[in-house]
Formats: sequence, structure tokens, C-alpha cells
Amino acid sequence: MKRDVLSEEYYDEVCRVIGDAAIVLVEAGMDTRRETLAELLKRTRHDRMDADREEQKVLEHAIRLVKPEEKKG
Repeated sequence: MKRDVLSEEYYDEVCRVIGDAAIVLVEAGMDTRRETLAELLKRTRHDRMDADREEQKVLEHAIRLVKPEEKKG
């Protein structure tokens, strides 16, 4: 997913969520690699299944942005 797919305001919110996740990981003494960030965001999305649709969408977009590239070949 690329930045141009999202509105600027929405992109800013997605980046804020990713930044918050990175801070949580650092404070817990964990690494902030894409894989770790994606897993934390997935767990958060799962734990907040009752959240409003907008929050779920932001988390889904954040996961797509940080998801590690799949290796080909």
C-alpha cells in the first residue's frame, strides 16, 4: 500500500498508530522490526474487535503499511 492511496489526514492517523506501537515496543525492550510491529498491530486489532469501524480500518491500514515484504523466488 502506498501513501497516495490514503488521504493526508488518514495517513497521518495511520502513522501515529504505527509510531505509538513502536514506542510501546521500545519501552518493553523489544525490537521494532516490521515483523514485530505487524504482530503487535494484529494483536491490537484482535483485542479491539468491538471498536468502531474507523479504528479497525486504521489498524488494518497500519498493518498493511508495516507488513514485511514477502520474498520471491
